[in-house]
Amino acid sequence: MKIYDSSADDLWTALNISSEMGPVLSVVGAGGKSSVIRHLSNVLNHRKVRHYIGTTTHMWPMDGGLYGKQIGTVDKDGKVGPPCEEVWSKIFSEGCPVLIEADGSKGLPCKVPEAWEPVLRKETTHVLGVIGVSCLDKEISKICHRPECVAKLLNCRQEDRLKPEHLVEIIKSKDGLYKNVDTSWKYHVILNQVDDEHIYHKIMKMKESLKSETIDGIWFTHMLHEIENTDNGDVV
Repeated sequence: MKIYDSSADDLWTALNISSEMGPVLSVVGAGGKSSVIRHLSNVLNHRKVRHYIGTTTHMWPMDGGLYGKQIGTVDKDGKVGPPCEEVWSKIFSEGCPVLIEADGSKGLPCKVPEAWEPVLRKETTHVLGVIGVSCLDKEISKICHRPECVAKLLNCRQEDRLKPEHLVEIIKSKDGLYKNVDTSWKYHVILNQVDDEHIYHKIMKMKESLKSETIDGIWFTHMLHEIENTDNGDVV
């Protein structure tokens, strides 16, 4: 992962989270949730920190490596769903880091949640709101998951094209990425798919617009190709 305007080499360091405190990171939004979780898991594996990977919705199987374990049940389509409450309670009691995919986006880079989304566990300590900047200058109807929700929040048409100010509104809104976030949790925003310096300089002014007392960190990232760990791919 490349993190612009940061001295940190990885997102875990940038977030300044102590693995010893048993943090529960819920990742919401679109445009790189699984990639963020995979990256964080790889960092924890490198540091030899035991951790869990799970979902409150559905996600594709993910190899947790030697020190990580994916929890949940595999459905007929091969996706992993949430585990039973007994398993959740057990892993939270262990005090290990837990990485949770708490939202769905059908592989699209931008979304606004429906009434039942996102599904955030009460044990959450940090929410990472992800949005993919590849959606900029593209039609809402073609680039967004739940385009009707996006258009309603922005008070525009589904045929309209997304601008930086639209992303700022989605990120800050209690009906957007900030939905259902408890004020006691840390809320970090990850603007992903910043594939080169040209794109970064084009959107970096968004950082000033995003500054808010509810946002604890704003990160512009580009996910480099990371090879998944192959020591242990079981789902429990």
